[in-house]
Amino acid sequence: MTAFTTGNPAFTAKELVAMATTHFGMVGTVRPLPSERDQNARLICGEQDYVLKIANPAEDPGQIDLQTATLRHLARVGQPGIPRVVPTIDGADRATITVAGRASQMRLVTWIAGKPLAEEPRSLPQLANLGRFMGGLTRSMQGFGHPQAFRPDFPWSLDHVIQLRDHVADIADPARRALVERLFLRHERLIAPRLPGLRASVLHQDANDWNVITDPADPTRIAGLIDFGDMCHGRTVNELAITLAYALMAAPDLYAAIRAVISGFAAEFPLTEDEADLVYDIMRMRLVCSVCISSRQSKLHPDNEYLLISQGPAFALLERLERLDPGFMVALCRKAAGFAAIPEASAIVAELGNCRTQPILATDPCRAARIALPTVGGHPDMPAFSDRAFDDWMTAQRPTDLPADMPFVGFGLYGEKRAVYTAAHFADAASDERRTRHLGIDIFAPAGTAIHAPMDGVVESVSYNADPLDYGHTLILRHETASGRAFFTLYGHLGGSLPGLCRAGQAVSAGQMIGHLGDWHENGGWAPHLHFQIITSLLAQRGNFFGVGHDSLWDVWADISPDPNLLLRLEPESFAIDPEPSAALLARRRAVIGPSLSVSYREKLKMVRGRGAWLIDHTGRRYLDTVNNITHVGHCHPHVVQALARQAAELNTNTRYLHEAMPHLAERIAATMPGDLKVVTFVNSGTEANELALRIARTALGKKDTVVLDWAYHGNSGGTVEISPYKFKRKGGFPQPDFVQVAAFPDAYRGPFRGAESGPAYAADIDRCLNAIAQRSGSGAACFIAESLSGVGGQVILPVGYLADVYARIRARGGLCIADEVQCGFGRVGPEFWGFATQGVIPDIVVLGKPIGNGHPLAAVVTTPELAARFANGMEYFNSFGGNPVSMAVGHAVLDVIEAEQLPARAVTTGAALMAGYRGLAERFPIIGDVRGMGLFIGVELVTDRETRNPATQAADHVVDQLRLRGILASTDGPDDNVLKIKPPMVFGPREAGILLTETEAALGSMS
Repeated sequence: MTAFTTGNPAFTAKELVAMATTHFGMVGTVRPLPSERDQNARLICGEQDYVLKIANPAEDPGQIDLQTATLRHLARVGQPGIPRVVPTIDGADRATITVAGRASQMRLVTWIAGKPLAEEPRSLPQLANLGRFMGGLTRSMQGFGHPQAFRPDFPWSLDHVIQLRDHVADIADPARRALVERLFLRHERLIAPRLPGLRASVLHQDANDWNVITDPADPTRIAGLIDFGDMCHGRTVNELAITLAYALMAAPDLYAAIRAVISGFAAEFPLTEDEADLVYDIMRMRLVCSVCISSRQSKLHPDNEYLLISQGPAFALLERLERLDPGFMVALCRKAAGFAAIPEASAIVAELGNCRTQPILATDPCRAARIALPTVGGHPDMPAFSDRAFDDWMTAQRPTDLPADMPFVGFGLYGEKRAVYTAAHFADAASDERRTRHLGIDIFAPAGTAIHAPMDGVVESVSYNADPLDYGHTLILRHETASGRAFFTLYGHLGGSLPGLCRAGQAVSAGQMIGHLGDWHENGGWAPHLHFQIITSLLAQRGNFFGVGHDSLWDVWADISPDPNLLLRLEPESFAIDPEPSAALLARRRAVIGPSLSVSYREKLKMVRGRGAWLIDHTGRRYLDTVNNITHVGHCHPHVVQALARQAAELNTNTRYLHEAMPHLAERIAATMPGDLKVVTFVNSGTEANELALRIARTALGKKDTVVLDWAYHGNSGGTVEISPYKFKRKGGFPQPDFVQVAAFPDAYRGPFRGAESGPAYAADIDRCLNAIAQRSGSGAACFIAESLSGVGGQVILPVGYLADVYARIRARGGLCIADEVQCGFGRVGPEFWGFATQGVIPDIVVLGKPIGNGHPLAAVVTTPELAARFANGMEYFNSFGGNPVSMAVGHAVLDVIEAEQLPARAVTTGAALMAGYRGLAERFPIIGDVRGMGLFIGVELVTDRETRNPATQAADHVVDQLRLRGILASTDGPDDNVLKIKPPMVFGPREAGILLTETEAALGSMS
């Protein structure tokens, strides 16, 4: 063979063909391939082509051993797309030849058909496939080792890139030199200390555009990888970092390219979380490695202009990446690898969902009148938030009857894609995509509106971001969750008061005023509003933060800035426009529902959700419910809802079959009753329960005569309306039935017998009724039915001893006594579980209604075994679903909650606070004539004059309407509808009591 004095192999084509035949038994033609120091040629041999590789004599044979061992390993594990080693005729993996008098290694490997990636157009599917191919290769390399792979002095070893730091001085351009020095500093401080904890393996290390081969039939598919000459042992993630470095050089959209490559790689070879954290910085150090080596070579060989040209793409990419937030790029890499963009994001979100917060405005935005302000598909005439006409438009939306001191707010949506973000700072160097998706919630209110901290925290920064359409005055607070995880809240578009209120490092308490809404000239050029945002990591930002994210990267941004509603706790309706608001629904209802079914308030409310002591309307506004005693343990109590759903999914059928839930609930209820009240019958409503109670009493007595209290109400059926003066004495009523006697209503404040000692006088009126019955029927025996505390009569607490005296008079004539506990039972009046116990009596029959099922159709009648036996006179009593398994499960759940949450005791505390508060208001507002009640059964009677005690009916109606406008659901009772009734769900607590008292004071004050 011919030797060449240059030292580099340079055989002719004829010589190469001859060597292939001599050493490998291959006959074909050759085509030269480019190579820097070795000589490579394509050997074309019919169906299969090969690459003939002749190493430079200076090549370390150990490195050829490494390459050969690697290719054989990959062949054994079945890794596709890798050249296969072709043995010599005598079975060796190489032949030794002479080049320029020195021994050289000649090898033959299979040819990978296709085009280099450099010659094909780029696409995201292609990059994803590149990532998958390199991930598969990395997986195949696990478990492989070779002594020649350890090359600590190899300049391309990223594990030892710090050894190139002295090359920085060789970079000619000062700006580029400073950029690279900053990256070395970051690597030394943040990256190098973490490298020892990463996985390590033998790496290919050179997946550049010319070494990656694409499928000739489909350029998006990767056919193979060639050139294993730069192999070494290193951190496994370096393989991905190097692949990324080359893939990004020609990428128009860096974000999409990074996601495609990493997600593809991780699909085949899952990364560890530490690897996902570091791959971005390691990728940049590969680019640093490239420009440092080329700069040193250029200094050593100043006439070789190619060296500086070749470093151009690497520097261009480094400069492009330098303009991006490195924290965000790490977050993107983490997400692409299958992890949360921010390590603590999910834990922070979980904790914030359960933490205690304070309202961000003086009046909780949850309670404020509001309007949703979607910018797409929203109000067709709404100006842009950056248009000064928006102020006038927002003013026009405010309800005309809303009290001046009540806020009216607008909510801008989190996650909304908006067209208004046109300023330069909403674009970046990574792609052509602008940031358009809103990362906060906007609260629009007048300039100067005070802002309060939702949680304890420390001021992270106070700044003025003056660019048009930026934040203007900006506050960022640092907080910690209960477990010590740090997160941040951002308040943008504040006014000039901010620097005087907050300074960096200052501690801030929950509820503390921290700023005011800025006006146009100080808030970045927006309509006055607060941009409120949660941030799980400030990334690399200081004094400012992204308020808008990329639509295509929303899953990354959502980890960085999760929904601020975690702290605001606004209802979802706050961010949507109801297609059928109250007026439209009312019209539809009137067309198909009978007009006798009334609807509360002049301005009708459309309720869509309930929770605890609150009801939520179609705009998302929360109303404090002060009158709904039906939902005894609170609207939609989770324990009750779960019990209902669980049993409904298992069985619900009629009561002709045995089911253990019915007797068990009867036993639990009977255990709360005194004396011989042990027999329970379940029905579906309080009306039905009163009907059954009357039937039992009348059957036992053998007569229908009934004594009731004036203004009593016991149900809406024909039989109960007959004994309800509240119904038959009013408009649309009928003459008093002859079997009904109406006793004087025992109202010690405004009844016919006034005064604290009026009980005996009222009780004596019972004798008048019984005498009338005796005259009509010859016997004074009758059943007596009364609420233990009067509801519709005006929240009246019966005079002390009244029921004991009445019961004695009724029983002396052979009559029976029925206690209607529909509104006042189950612990509402405090330590006594039943209202009748406050009067020291034991009824013959007790009626239970609404509270027993928390709104579910469930009621009950409790009586004695003797009366139950007398009722069983041969006429079957059957109730298809009174006592069905689902209703029984609900009843058990309600009792569970009453016991577990100690609601009777809470009713005493909260009720006492309410009555004390109302009595305090009475000292300032003479219109309050009387405050009375027990537990959470309270009446506040309004009068025109405390001496005459004339009812102030119109004033009561005004107060109720004012409370509605202020987000309080109230109502009136009493013969003249002048008594404010307070019978809220039993979960009503001190906070709710404070709100009710404050708003009642404002409502009363509005009359002056």
